[in-house]
Amino acid sequence: MSSLYDDVMANSVGVVYRAATGAVDPWTKDNLVNDETQSLIKAGGNQDTAASQAEQDVTDTLTTFTLGGDDKTGADPSQAKLSLPSGQAVSDTVKSAFNDDGSGCGITNLAGCYPSWAPYAILGLGVLVLLYVLGPYVTVAAAATRK
Repeated sequence: MSSLYDDVMANSVGVVYRAATGAVDPWTKDNLVNDETQSLIKAGGNQDTAASQAEQDVTDTLTTFTLGGDDKTGADPSQAKLSLPSGQAVSDTVKSAFNDDGSGCGITNLAGCYPSWAPYAILGLGVLVLLYVLGPYVTVAAAATRK
């Protein structure tokens, strides 16, 4: 069972931590260890052995984790450093945003999430916002040229 502190930190500061480093934040890791410990205890293990086994299992999994390609290996908080997504990850994201492969809406096929007219609607909305922002200046300029 995870603590309230770990839950709050994982869902606030931890989000920024994960985005900036590409690694699991310490609070989420604590939650994972606690969940694994509870699972091991339910399976019949004693608390001390379960806690150390859970810590080792989670650490081993996180330190050897990789997305593949040119992404770094390891997502343990001890391996965290400020990083940017790989070129392949950015390329895949951009491709999924603009190329509907017919597999429906999903994280790997963002273009399937909106209809074909959506880019034009977004562009039109952008033009309307621009006209709204520039409207007072256009009105003043038109009034000044009439005098």
